[in-house]
Amino acid sequence: MVDSLQKIDEEVINQLQLNKARMTLVDKDRSNVLLEVMSNPIQAAGGSAANTAYWAAQLGGEVGFIGKISNDDLGKQFKASVKKSGLKDFTVFETEENQTGHCAIFITPDGERTMNTYLGAGAFLTIKDLNEDAIKSAEILYMEGYLWDKPTSKEAFLYAAKLNKLSGGKNAITLSDVFCVEMHRESFIEFIKDSIDFVFCNEEEITALTMKNSTDEAIDFFLDQFPDVEELVCTLGPKGALVISNGKKVHYQATEAEVVDKTGAGDYFAAGYLYGIQKQLTKDESADIANRSAAYVISEVGVRPNKKFS
Repeated sequence: MVDSLQKIDEEVINQLQLNKARMTLVDKDRSNVLLEVMSNPIQAAGGSAANTAYWAAQLGGEVGFIGKISNDDLGKQFKASVKKSGLKDFTVFETEENQTGHCAIFITPDGERTMNTYLGAGAFLTIKDLNEDAIKSAEILYMEGYLWDKPTSKEAFLYAAKLNKLSGGKNAITLSDVFCVEMHRESFIEFIKDSIDFVFCNEEEITALTMKNSTDEAIDFFLDQFPDVEELVCTLGPKGALVISNGKKVHYQATEAEVVDKTGAGDYFAAGYLYGIQKQLTKDESADIANRSAAYVISEVGVRPNKKFS
């Protein structure tokens, strides 16, 4: 997917009938309309799992990316970005009729990002598109909930997760967005129980999944209902994050940051934490890198920051 990001005033949210601070799936026509109203967008390769893969690789991890694009200008831009980032590229091409996915992102002065996503070719990922050798060799297979909509991509998820487990790997999923959770709650629950070792989410997503009123209630319910999940990692925005492992809950304070654009905060947090797992760091060290990664990406517009990471 390719992101187009535009700073706007608060009143534009209503003028464009946007669902503030949420991800909304849109069709191709709506996506193009929103792109046309952007006066000076910043464009960069994006997509939740791609952001996570990108940043984990920049930290020094060994990472590959599986996805689907079209052989169009956006797809070529995405391919070039993957090559430049040092990722192992397992993307495949879809037919021209389904253009490469695009996300029109509007950023208000409070730093909130409002995403309008046309999944495009990415939504047509199928089992035959998967690089089985890459999955079999993976220590962790990380999947994003955004692609749960189409039966073919859901089948690909289930197949890949099973293949990875049989090969001795572990599976991780990000719940992605409240929109995804509410639409696919029951199948998410079944998938997590059957196949997942690591769950990444935020407060709103975990409460939506469990249908509880508070984060504490949701986590207690989660631990009771998903005893086989190795770790639940729940971000809390400016309050930091919770890591729950073996029934033990540990809170980590957020790294201070000037909030310019919250796009990619959860993606970069997951990247930092997964990098720590790959490098066999402690949970404290992994959470520290994760929090610093989230603070890093929200301090600039877009998901490919230019300043030095520290």
